[in-house]
Amino acid sequence: MDRLQADRCLEVARELRAAAEETRRTLQASRDLVRRSREQTAAGPSTGRKDEDPGPSNQLVTSLIDAYEASEDDPDTQTRLLLGRVLHHVGRRVAGLMGPRAAGIAVH
Repeated sequence: MDRLQADRCLEVARELRAAAEETRRTLQASRDLVRRSREQTAAGPSTGRKDEDPGPSNQLVTSLIDAYEASEDDPDTQTRLLLGRVLHHVGRRVAGLMGPRAAGIAVH
């Protein structure tokens, strides 16, 4: 392997490590959002409008988290990255429905 190929492999490895770290943070945020959503559901009916999107189901979120964790054993890194992006999208959707205060995000 020549120097150029070695440098490219190192660059790809760094990018994958950064993507994995971002996905790990997204996964943790998604878990926190699911937990808060369950707590809100247990506390009683929401005060939101009925024509609003109810958001993804707990089963969907939990299944995505499980799929993402299971993808650790898959040799195809694209699968894990794709699942991470889907989980990130769903997490943002949940966060948008809950609002920043309920999601624990400080807004100035």
